[in-house]
Amino acid sequence: MKKRHIGKVTAVLGVSAMLLSGCGLFGPEKETISIDAPPQSEVTVGIDNGTPTAGTATGGTEGTGPAVQATSEQTLYLLDANGYVVPVSLVLPKVEGPAKQVLSYMVKGGPVEGMLQGGFSAVLPQGTEVKGLLIKNGVATVDFSKEFKTYDAKDEKRILDAVTRAMTEFSTVKTVQIWVNGTPLTEMPAANTPITQLDRNHGVNLELADGAIPGNTSSVTVYFQGQLDDARTYYVPVTRLVPETADVAKATVEELIKGPKQGSQLFSSLLRTTRVLDVKQEKEMITVNLSSDILKYDDGKDASPEALQSLVLSLTESTGAKKVQLLVEGKPLASGDYTKPVSRPIQLNSMQF
Repeated sequence: MKKRHIGKVTAVLGVSAMLLSGCGLFGPEKETISIDAPPQSEVTVGIDNGTPTAGTATGGTEGTGPAVQATSEQTLYLLDANGYVVPVSLVLPKVEGPAKQVLSYMVKGGPVEGMLQGGFSAVLPQGTEVKGLLIKNGVATVDFSKEFKTYDAKDEKRILDAVTRAMTEFSTVKTVQIWVNGTPLTEMPAANTPITQLDRNHGVNLELADGAIPGNTSSVTVYFQGQLDDARTYYVPVTRLVPETADVAKATVEELIKGPKQGSQLFSSLLRTTRVLDVKQEKEMITVNLSSDILKYDDGKDASPEALQSLVLSLTESTGAKKVQLLVEGKPLASGDYTKPVSRPIQLNSMQF
């Protein structure tokens, strides 16, 4: 990518002038700009026992029971017990600035800590505050406090992955810029990772596939599974750099079948004997035809729901397709939700610990 030094200098000088004049990018009070969040399920939580109930927020009045608070389910990016960056959907108090709220719940020692179990933890450095957040023309500019810089170098990529993925969950955000105390960062302070423009193309939990040569690769993001102590499972996105290919959809399915790398704590619900018979993409739909080995989950009668979900998540993420049609030996599945084309779920890993 060519660096336009003159443009950057001009931009920095312009920003400096705004800050000196008391205006600033975020306004005099570092005001967060409210954005349109993706469709979220809403519930109300009773103050007395916290049990979700359907309805709308209301104030308590005599004879009508306790007041309730409106909530919405938002997607945070947290660390699991194995150090992977994982999307987690949690029910949070409904606010006008959900993007800023999501980031504040990703801070170590913050309000999310009391909500987590199973080895999950926050990813942003303790004490970090979101001083401002502006979304304009698809770019989310986040202004963190100085505590954002206080992290170990080994966590740098995880922090960038988490912030980028969390912000681009919102339909109005395509790229992310990071500031600290009113100053834009061009690289991270610990391992000096360039951060002039962050988007989902940078991947998450990045790894190099066997046989792939750096600089001559294509990227696919596949969703493997992790397991909690109580046998519950959750989906973990892994961006894998594979030998360069024009057929990203087929490569995605093949890597999902290969499964996690040796020594990984993750697993795939797709049997390694499953064969890819055909993969076709037409406009916004991908049709995948697999061998009957995928049906060996339930005495040869059905496919693992987790395997099917992994396929949909992986294909929509890697290709941008809106729907996936799954076939077995050329025929649609006989029962369940996958008899027809399916869309990517709005929420993922809904965990109320």
